[in-house]
Amino acid sequence: MKAPLNIILLGDPAAGKATQAKFLISKYKLLDLDMGQEMRHILNGKGSKALKKSLKETTNKGKLAPTTIVRAIHKEKILKAPKNKGILFDGTPKMIGEAKLVYKWMQQVKRTPENVIALYLHIPEKEVLKRAKNRVEYYKGKFSKRPDDSFDSLNNRVKYYRKNIAQVVSFFKSKYSYKEINGLGTRAAVRKRIDRAITEILKNA
Repeated sequence: MKAPLNIILLGDPAAGKATQAKFLISKYKLLDLDMGQEMRHILNGKGSKALKKSLKETTNKGKLAPTTIVRAIHKEKILKAPKNKGILFDGTPKMIGEAKLVYKWMQQVKRTPENVIALYLHIPEKEVLKRAKNRVEYYKGKFSKRPDDSFDSLNNRVKYYRKNIAQVVSFFKSKYSYKEINGLGTRAAVRKRIDRAITEILKNA
């Protein structure tokens, strides 16, 4: 049996990762490892009150989720994923320690570098702030702005994120096939760029 394709989809805040993730999941029949969705489950009652409190305090300040929580989710999802299904890492991991563990666990279950592609959706910082300020999120049937979308929080997120994600990108570039994608333009245009990048990587594999 041919080993399934796995995709690590990273990108700047508000770069459109969730939108493009849906396309990748559908086209390549991937399991969705959406850390944001996992965190929302915790914030809405899945897990202990202490876990919910810790996560809420962190995200409301514009910082990344506690790495202990993220690592536990990564490990469970990777080790329990069916061997005949690829995994889409939907905007995760974001910290270098998490990235190293993801690589370790992927190797452990024989998801080798030949079957993993890392992509990064890039948009300018000005565009990040513009998109994030206007973004709304639908959850439990109501539209509401993200609690961490205040101006100060947005600036904190961009600075904090880019400082950490640079290390993650550097690590994955040394381990997997990697491509940076221009995230500006229509959703269809970005999707075509991603599709071309993956096709090219697979062709040269």
